[in-house]
Amino acid sequence: MDKKYAIYAILFAIFFTHAQEVALPTDLRQHNLNEFNSSLFNPVFSLDRNNPQSIAWWSRYQWQTIDADPTSIFLNYSRKINAQSSIGVGFVQNNTGVFLNTGGVLNYAYAFNFDNNMQLSVGLNVFGFSSEIADDRYNPDPDILIPQLEVSNAFIMQFAPGVRFSIDGFSVGFTAENLFDYNFSTNKSYSETNEKIYLGMVDYQFPLTLFSGVDNAYLRPLLYVKSVPYGDTQVGLNALLSSNKFWLQGGYNSFYGLSGGLGGRFFKHLSLGALIEYGTDADIKDQDPSFEIIAAYTLGSPDDRKKVVGFDVDEEQEALAKLQKENLSEEEDRKAEEVKMKEDLTKAEALAEQNANKKTKKQKRVRGKKKRALAEELRVAEELAAAKRLKEKQEAEAMAKAVQMKEQQRLDSINNMELALAKKIQEDLDRIAARKKAGKSVTQGHYEEVDKLQGQKAGFYLIGNVYGTSRYRDIFIQNLDKKGIEAKFFHLEKTNWDYVYLERFDTLIDAEAARDNDFNGKYSEKTWIFRIIGE
Repeated sequence: MDKKYAIYAILFAIFFTHAQEVALPTDLRQHNLNEFNSSLFNPVFSLDRNNPQSIAWWSRYQWQTIDADPTSIFLNYSRKINAQSSIGVGFVQNNTGVFLNTGGVLNYAYAFNFDNNMQLSVGLNVFGFSSEIADDRYNPDPDILIPQLEVSNAFIMQFAPGVRFSIDGFSVGFTAENLFDYNFSTNKSYSETNEKIYLGMVDYQFPLTLFSGVDNAYLRPLLYVKSVPYGDTQVGLNALLSSNKFWLQGGYNSFYGLSGGLGGRFFKHLSLGALIEYGTDADIKDQDPSFEIIAAYTLGSPDDRKKVVGFDVDEEQEALAKLQKENLSEEEDRKAEEVKMKEDLTKAEALAEQNANKKTKKQKRVRGKKKRALAEELRVAEELAAAKRLKEKQEAEAMAKAVQMKEQQRLDSINNMELALAKKIQEDLDRIAARKKAGKSVTQGHYEEVDKLQGQKAGFYLIGNVYGTSRYRDIFIQNLDKKGIEAKFFHLEKTNWDYVYLERFDTLIDAEAARDNDFNGKYSEKTWIFRIIGE
């Protein structure tokens, strides 16, 4: 192995007279990847740190400007398969200063959940890349056999397993960047036993509450130790402050120096960020700064339905509003009828009083008249009183009939609403059955269902998040309460998780509408649907 690396030194002197004076370690220089593309740091990070599902770009420009060497490039697509596993595929290019390695990487990770919020995650990155001399300004003589050229222009397969154990917010992990590798050009291992790259890390994630409009915030410090062949062991510390609007990070690496970066999230899907790193070690402090660029696009189902500004109203809400309007109109009509009846009664009473006064005056004027005239006046007064009583009785009967009719109309409207809702639910169930029979997804995005759940009503639940611990679940519910959302949760025994839902719906179409319009504009984060079939 000493002979082999002596040849490395000779190649540096012959091939790269204009290259960096400081030799680079042979690793991928991925120590600052805390947000997107972090599966390159440890393959298990694709489970929760690549913001599944997303397409992300990372490029690092070492000690110099853009378009100069050596650089590292990683373009990666990752997504969750289900709640416990994830996959990824990407293009990777790494210039070590001696060799340019170009190829692809496949990622897979799986999490085993245990009691007391413990989790064991395992993952694997499989690299396949071609390795060639990084600087093509030198064309070696084919008649001169240089042993190191056997490594150049070769195709390499490299396996990087990783593991992580976590409990609540604390986790400890380990990965080997090149634990197994094979050179198909030489038909033997690409690296020797003492050339393996190992990395151990420990971190803790603290949930935070920042300010209005900023949700899902947390602070995650991470300490790592990395062994590099024929170089000093690297010790580093990273700290990431992340939220749904932005992220900030800072770090220190005992070889590469101090780093700081920031990024923002735009239009709910696009994320852009940059990082700069200054060398502090005596061997590299005179080098130019290194910097990194990150761009990511989070994939999701777009809302192609026309939205009403401020809120959306479904058919059931419109029917209820119409019924309320009709009831209000009926109440106003009834009150108007009562007022008219009172006015008529008042007029009749005034007329009767007027007639009585006239009668009294007339009696005084005609005391001397004949008894027949007096009897006639008394008869007229009795007829007026009888007419008044008859009118009052008819008005009372009419009022009672009108009230009864209005009440019957109200009951009929309620029955019609219930029949319409039952019809809507049956149509929704027929639609779901047709989708399943055709082998299609029940709905877009993530979806789960169970036959029944004790204590929970059948229907469709709009899920905001799931938690394995009551601590983070309660913090999330409190944050939703500040936004005016009365969220609740239920516990699912088979996953041992708490599902926090924003609201329950009778039909899938209503739940889909709430998911697609960001819960009437109240909650902009990703949601999905959980169905309880029966009670």
